Amino acid sequence: MPRLVHRHRALAGLETIAPAMSGPQPPILPLSVARTGGYKAVRADASDGSCGVHGYPCQHPGVDAGGAQGTTVRAPEDGQVVLLADGTSAPYVGYGPYLALVLGKSGYYHLLAHLQPGTMTVGLGSKVTAGQALAQTSSANHTHWEVRKKPVPNFAANETNFDNNLDPMDWLSMARGGRVALVIAAVGLAAAAALYLRKRR
Repeated sequence: MPRLVHRHRALAGLETIAPAMSGPQPPILPLSVARTGGYKAVRADASDGSCGVHGYPCQHPGVDAGGAQGTTVRAPEDGQVVLLADGTSAPYVGYGPYLALVLGKSGYYHLLAHLQPGTMTVGLGSKVTAGQALAQTSSANHTHWEVRKKPVPNFAANETNFDNNLDPMDWLSMARGGRVALVIAAVGLAAAAALYLRKRR
């Protein structure tokens, strides 16, 4: 299996091995995150990366998964494409040149930004599976990945991206851990049943 590469200290140790192509995963493998590309990384000026429509300093609301222009961007989990946009209109200004929003089976939305126009392999409403190719990276040389509770925060109610977003690495650990816990529980039940039947004999 491919290994995840962490360049941000906050991410180190959270994930070391990439999941199988059919399970929850980062949008680009192997995962490479620069020092200021992690969730809530502080960006002091333009040399640290963009703050979008916000001024400097800012905190980063997602994870920048590094990949040279033309790198395949994949669905993080099974789900459905619910938005395709160019990143020039509110509330998605700064996410261009193209973006996709996938509603995953976990109930969370995956915003995948800085995609190259014309490389989309899926359309609006398409069902996708984890690991399925969606598009390619643009000249931004990464895809910006956010995991959201709803498509857009309620800005009118003073919600921020951080009220609405989860750390993508936390989501990944949770999504993968949930399946592992289910397997462990099933194995435990099978062992308990075998022990019970053995004692009845």
